[in-house]
Amino acid sequence: MSPFPPPAGPLLLRCRTLLTHARAVPLRDAGVLVENGTVVAVAPFAELADRAPADRTTELDGVVLPAFTDAHSHLRALPLGEQGVADTDLETWVVRLTGTTALDPYDDTTAAAVALVATGVTTVQAIHHSFADADTYAAGVRAVASALTEAGLRAELAVGITDRAEFLPEPLPVAWPGPAREPRSLAAPARGIPPGDLPALAASLAPSCPGVRLGVAPVAPQWCSDEALEVLRRCADDGLRLHTHLLESRHQRTWLGGRDGGSDPVSRLDRHGLLGPGLSAAHGVWLTGPEIALLARRGAALVHCPVSNARLASGDAPVRSWLDAGVTVALGMDSQHTAAPDMFAEMRAALAAAERTGGPLTPHEVLAMATEGGAAATGHGGRLGRIAPGFRADLICVATGTTGAKADLDPVERIVSGAAATDVTDVFRSGRPLVAGGAVHGRPAAEAALARLRTVLETDREARTRRLDSLAAYEEPLRGLLAGTES
Repeated sequence: MSPFPPPAGPLLLRCRTLLTHARAVPLRDAGVLVENGTVVAVAPFAELADRAPADRTTELDGVVLPAFTDAHSHLRALPLGEQGVADTDLETWVVRLTGTTALDPYDDTTAAAVALVATGVTTVQAIHHSFADADTYAAGVRAVASALTEAGLRAELAVGITDRAEFLPEPLPVAWPGPAREPRSLAAPARGIPPGDLPALAASLAPSCPGVRLGVAPVAPQWCSDEALEVLRRCADDGLRLHTHLLESRHQRTWLGGRDGGSDPVSRLDRHGLLGPGLSAAHGVWLTGPEIALLARRGAALVHCPVSNARLASGDAPVRSWLDAGVTVALGMDSQHTAAPDMFAEMRAALAAAERTGGPLTPHEVLAMATEGGAAATGHGGRLGRIAPGFRADLICVATGTTGAKADLDPVERIVSGAAATDVTDVFRSGRPLVAGGAVHGRPAAEAALARLRTVLETDREARTRRLDSLAAYEEPLRGLLAGTES
């Protein structure tokens, strides 16, 4: 699969309804003039009609708005239910992941990336995390980067590292209450690269991943030692962006049991100089008021993942308080779809979660999270998230219909309350069409990749079932252990 070439010469888009940003007054019969992938003019169509060749004019008969950013992804193409991993609490779910079937990273990313494009996403931020040795890890990152580029996505790819226990809290009790065999493979899994090798790995990958901006990820602070966080600070000093999971569940605050200078993830990140404009953190469900204020002062961004939070019983993030404190807030789907990713469903989930917390959000606010907020959280503030001169021409067209109960709603309310991924008719990334008239660039390649992935799943089905069955023995003891840490 190869990406579409950039358009030759100026492109004029005629938009029946144009929303230049999430809070903008809708414009009717508007024109957007694009040159070299950048918006150069927004005006009534009639004023721009003589500035582009007739064969370079595209009519968009729907609501045109800025394209979306999925600011937190793991680039999984298949719902984990297809591997027999059901929704449950986060800690149990993470253990279950160790029993899943390993999938080809190129195929997995190809199918995942094309599905993101289909729901109006042109920019994605993802964590790639592996316990593999350096050569295998590097090959995986290059495969992911290649698939993202070929799908046409703009990508921030964070190379992840951990060196603390990810699956069981530290320290384990002397008398482990689980199966008789001590779960060393879970408590201290073998890792292919030490944290100190991460800077060299990231530097070596950059030349072989054109079109993708590499960053680094302390996959979660409680899974990283102080030594690892110090290595990541050096990466940040060299200009690499950072992305992490932060206080996704209430147990993560005390996961290290006081080791590494205290177990509070936020203060540890701050002590190592990692809280700043170059950091975005996903989830943040269990942040306190003072921690939210600290994040706002430091200029770090938070990524709201409402569907994932609900499916993994993490709770509802206090997003109203994030916004009121001045935090940059983005939206992330976390690869937690049951059929296909749908950013519109994610926006509705954000509205519902906010209602449950008693801090309601407006449709305009959640659309801003998916557009301008996502741009800022991924280092593209001022270049993405709006349709305006000087911004990259990343925009989508959504068919919303003109009849029915929602016909009289403001276009933003109509989109957020009722649209779906299947309503996206056109997607442009830097003026390049990735979806045109409902036809998704890359869909044949994605369908072939999905077929190969499902063949691998079927081949490994019996062995995977045995692995998952053996891991089930750890679930009740793990829950008991975590309950004990709360007392």
